[in-house]
Amino acid sequence: MPGFESLILGEKTAVVFDIGFAYTKCGFAGEAGPRFIFPTEVTLPNGDTKHFMFLQTVQERRKFLVKFFHHLYYKRVVIVDNVLSTSGFRDLIADVLYNHFEIPSALFAPAHLLSLFTLGISSAVVLDCGFQEAMTIPVYEGYTLLNAWQAGQLGSSAVYKNLENLLQENATVVNENGESLSLASCSSADCLLSTEVLEDIIARTSFISPASRAADWRKWLDAQCDSETASKVEAPKLAEDAFYYPLNSLKGSKRLLIPSRIRELSVECLFTGDNDRITLATLLLKSIQLSPIDIRRTLAHNIVVIGGTVNIPGFVSRLVEELNACLEWPEFASLSALKGEFRVHQPPGEPNYIAWLGGAIFGALESLPGRSLERNAYLEKGALPDWTSAIDNPPQLTDGRAETTRH
Repeated sequence: MPGFESLILGEKTAVVFDIGFAYTKCGFAGEAGPRFIFPTEVTLPNGDTKHFMFLQTVQERRKFLVKFFHHLYYKRVVIVDNVLSTSGFRDLIADVLYNHFEIPSALFAPAHLLSLFTLGISSAVVLDCGFQEAMTIPVYEGYTLLNAWQAGQLGSSAVYKNLENLLQENATVVNENGESLSLASCSSADCLLSTEVLEDIIARTSFISPASRAADWRKWLDAQCDSETASKVEAPKLAEDAFYYPLNSLKGSKRLLIPSRIRELSVECLFTGDNDRITLATLLLKSIQLSPIDIRRTLAHNIVVIGGTVNIPGFVSRLVEELNACLEWPEFASLSALKGEFRVHQPPGEPNYIAWLGGAIFGALESLPGRSLERNAYLEKGALPDWTSAIDNPPQLTDGRAETTRH
């Protein structure tokens, strides 16, 4: 066990943090899963909660992080870093860890690279489908190809927004007396559809349809726009027309009566795209297309998907279908030879904490101290170096030879 080995060796086990927009994963290096997964927020003395991203000033954010990292005294730390996170956010984390808690060292490593440690591979294209956005970055032989990264607003927040719109148009509120009222006409509709309620509906009821069934739904929806064709096109078969969702957290015993088709239609926004035709499949294909031609097949054979949105049933199978279908588009003609070649890895854990698990594996390696930024070095420089510049300033081995750093 990591804790027992630490006692024998006289060295404390590293703490691994993966700070996401919605949830944070934390635990110890060398363990098979995070100890805790909790919302990225703090509770104030008056009982209200505050989310880090909604704090305006640096002072407020620093107070937040001081409370957030309250139990990190004298530990080595591994931070699973988001490539798109701002320098100010990373610098603020470093300031709290090094100056307030005085930790001995910390390693900031990109989530896409750490995810590959869980599979024992060095080359893949990684799709991180989180709360705010979805992002793809190819990794080849341990090097992240930053020139080929792609991102789009296709995270869980897009699904929640789509679900909210569908519920406003189609759902009905049933009160304790059995009276029904359309959700759109309720004065408290915004209160009823909180982020927690939307997340719970997606987690409990939603699933992603195969491409053929999704096409049938699109055909039916298009037909509903015209009164002449509405009755001619049948909707795909459903086990039941609607289901009830209890709103137990509110006063009374109100329930939402939700049409069953919303279970499928709420998540279609990830694959249908907007006016620019940006979908999860096009993000992956563009990343592969921007990579060197001689590694494209390797990347197609090694697709890794991480993030909480990936937990929706049917995600991976639909993604592969969409990848093959998008190869018919003219802009992806150069990738037509990859049709039928796409393979998606199944990591040894849930997708929402795979990046954390990679950090836990790396944090248990003997090379962690040499890769980490010591507190003395941070205080001397007064700033946190960007992880992309580490290859230009490789750490020194004990015999004085430079070691090549792969990021």
